[in-house]
Amino acid sequence: MITKKLHFIPIIATCIGGSLIGLAPIFVRVSEVGPSLTGFYRFLFATILIFTFGIISKRLKFLSVKNTLLIGFPGLFFGTDIALWHTSITYTSIAHATLFVNTAPLYVCLLGFILFNERLNKLFLVSLLVCFIGIFVLLSSNSNFFAESGKLGDALSFIAAFFYACYLLSINRFAKNIDTFNLIFYSSLFACIPLGIGSLFELDKIFPDSVYGWLNFLGQAIFVQILGQGLVIYGLSKIRPQLSSLLLLFQPITATILGVYFFTETLLIEQVIGVIILLIGIYLAGLSEKQRTKIHE
Repeated sequence: MITKKLHFIPIIATCIGGSLIGLAPIFVRVSEVGPSLTGFYRFLFATILIFTFGIISKRLKFLSVKNTLLIGFPGLFFGTDIALWHTSITYTSIAHATLFVNTAPLYVCLLGFILFNERLNKLFLVSLLVCFIGIFVLLSSNSNFFAESGKLGDALSFIAAFFYACYLLSINRFAKNIDTFNLIFYSSLFACIPLGIGSLFELDKIFPDSVYGWLNFLGQAIFVQILGQGLVIYGLSKIRPQLSSLLLLFQPITATILGVYFFTETLLIEQVIGVIILLIGIYLAGLSEKQRTKIHE
């Protein structure tokens, strides 16, 4: 009985983490600076908070230069993903950018098979297809979805999905030897680099106008980066990245619900259907993982 409970803890943690990350679009929308610069401040604030707590609690580990650069790869992947996705929104519709960046599970499965020979059962492939149908139905309800969109923006969001998949796979590998706290710190630290580069194109306004603008960054650092990514990293240390990548599709669900609540956006029947299909796909992925676990037992 204890084993079963422990098996579901990382799954629940990943779902909650994905939901918290779904807060990011809300913070970005009300931010008083550009999207890449907003992402940069998010990671910078998180790095400062984690560093301070790590020094006081003596949980922060200072690694050799070689190991520091190695563990920095997940952060570089994640920061590049955020920078590319935020940039893609300026060239294409938000609906298109969100759809294409959420193809990350497909990259995770392909890279897992090519690099680590991780095979998938038929039920998981079905769940993957159902999830993509759910995302399409959820986002195609946007009135601008079928309008002509920028090819550059679509391409950037596809590339962003690839880097997010690389982040998930690399975190999964590092989490077996490095604790969650240090993984959050070093990934946040190195993510500042590509986001800082992306911010160079938004220097027309470097600082927010009010205290609320600074509180926005602090909120992102605590809820999205530290708590959200922390729970995701914990989940990735316990379950396969293929399943985690589908569980993280709670992000568009959360963003849709919060968009209705905070910005009085109309919740269309197509969006409700899309969410239901997406949840069915995630449930099937959980069943496939349960079947896989039983086979290996």
